[in-house]
Amino acid sequence: MMEEHEGRPEMKREKQRRKGWAKPRRSFWWGVGLLALLVVIVVMWWKPWQSDRVMLTADAAAQSVLDQYPGEIVNSTLKDGTYIMQLRSETGLYDVQVDAVTATVNSIKRLESNPQAEEKTLWSREQIKTELLKQTDAELVSLELVEQQGIPVYLAVFKMKDNTREQWTIDPYTGEKQSSKMLESSSPDPTTGEGTKTSFLSEKEAEQKALARIPGEVDDIELRGTNSGNPYYLVEIDLEDGREAIVQVNAISGAIRSVTWDNDED
Repeated sequence: MMEEHEGRPEMKREKQRRKGWAKPRRSFWWGVGLLALLVVIVVMWWKPWQSDRVMLTADAAAQSVLDQYPGEIVNSTLKDGTYIMQLRSETGLYDVQVDAVTATVNSIKRLESNPQAEEKTLWSREQIKTELLKQTDAELVSLELVEQQGIPVYLAVFKMKDNTREQWTIDPYTGEKQSSKMLESSSPDPTTGEGTKTSFLSEKEAEQKALARIPGEVDDIELRGTNSGNPYYLVEIDLEDGREAIVQVNAISGAIRSVTWDNDED
């Protein structure tokens, strides 16, 4: 019995000692947790990883959009690093979202359409050809529908009587010529120093080159790459077994650059 009485005070003291240690430990860990939370809040507010990202002004971002999509910026707001703009063009009103740092257009969505623009109908290649024959007696080498700054236009290449090549930009809704330029450019011959001219194959010549590789019936042919200095013809050929091949022919040398099929498995 005496031993039990003597042990109890020691047990009480041990418990009190443990409780005394537990309180500062809890306070310590609470302090560490609060400090960590404070650091996270400061880092998220400061965002040091974005310190070197300089945002464009609203005018600079708007000009970047107008360089790609002609029209008028009627409203612009900055939200979370993105400029949200409204662009009014000939075809309607668009919502455009632009990265405020890189000026990259992240999305573009039409909000309203222009009824007058909706009434316009693109002319077919045959309609454009017919109209062009009324405007000139030069040989039409190629006719291609492309987009320039978001607006569709036809590019027609003519072989003139003096064997030069001329490219016309045609309104796809009216068939009217908007502009023209010469495609031939003089470049000095490294051996003689005299200027030489580059001439393109005609559509018929390109067709012959393509058919020599893939026999069949030519469905369509287009001249591309004239502005990049690497012109080529795309010749679509229908085969008797129902397949379609697209042959890429170098418009200067006549070399076959590639052959692709309408079915990748083929």
